[in-house]
Amino acid sequence: MRIIAVANQKGGCGKTTTAINLSACLAKRDRKVLLIDMDPQGHSTLGYNIKTEEIGLSIYHVLREGLLLDDITLNTEVQNVSLAPANIVLFTIEQDIAFFSEKESRLQNAIGKLKKKFDYIIIDCPPNLGLLSINALRSADEVIIPLDSSFFSLHGLSRMLETIEMLRRHTGHNIETFILPTMFDRRSRFAKEVLDEIKNHFNGIIFSTPVRQCSKLRESSSFGVPISMYAPNSIGHWDYAAMADEVLMQEGPDMHKTPVAVMESLTHLKPDAAARQVPAANRFIFVYKDPSAADVKIAGDFNNWIPDKGVVTTREKDGTWKKVIEVPPGAYQYKFCIDGDWKEDPGNPNVVSNKFGSNNSLIIIN
Repeated sequence: MRIIAVANQKGGCGKTTTAINLSACLAKRDRKVLLIDMDPQGHSTLGYNIKTEEIGLSIYHVLREGLLLDDITLNTEVQNVSLAPANIVLFTIEQDIAFFSEKESRLQNAIGKLKKKFDYIIIDCPPNLGLLSINALRSADEVIIPLDSSFFSLHGLSRMLETIEMLRRHTGHNIETFILPTMFDRRSRFAKEVLDEIKNHFNGIIFSTPVRQCSKLRESSSFGVPISMYAPNSIGHWDYAAMADEVLMQEGPDMHKTPVAVMESLTHLKPDAAARQVPAANRFIFVYKDPSAADVKIAGDFNNWIPDKGVVTTREKDGTWKKVIEVPPGAYQYKFCIDGDWKEDPGNPNVVSNKFGSNNSLIIIN
């Protein structure tokens, strides 16, 4: 089970949006997810269409009274996503448990007593570095820091990294850190410069898929559903789906239940043998992971549906196939051919019908 906190002390940087939509996209890929709302504003709770004023037991009762997480967990309208809700009562928790022993480990202890089985626990932290955030960071093995292109968000990142380092020194608890660029406006020169600067400073821990500005993301929150349900053909969904695929690619072998395919822009990858054989401009890589596959080919609009035409292929020891191709920006339909069987990309939720009565995967390359 992976435990991931989504945190940044700055509000309005896409923290809750990331927690909601990462949970939904992981669930869509057959992972069982528990989303813990640690924000007294209860936005993750509202984001799954659960009215905060109507919930009885919440994460407050877990932290204050020692109830089990199993006792407060609610099902959501999204299959495979459960929610530990929060509401305004949580605002008083710091005063209410100020004199409790191990007050910084209340959530960690509660997670340790979980009886229900989950593949992922996603923790939506409040926009500050108080006791609730410390509980979340003490519980998590990983933290995702959403970062929009603003001075205040960069300042929040700096404070968060300082807090994580302080936690490591005082408790010995190591947290793997990842940065997710959010609300990225590719038309903005400033946004591009900030993104380049972040990549230079945090190479290796930044998601290769920035989440672009998308009005559908805001609309989906107001309707209480994740973007995967509200607007599956929007760039907001595509970006969070690609981000979830990156998270899945970090899974250990014991968590692999189904083959995973992801798409990544090679401009963010270290050049390897395959990449070096394709001109730098317009490189794109398709990744398919299935240790049982003996032969994997790819065909689509980009190579006139001739399997592996113009494609440089490598296969790694763990069963990861990389298909590198030079392709200009545009929309392309494609399929994988796995040991002679044509299959849609299992990691790409975007599909379109074809003339044969089945579906092709669809990718849009900007």
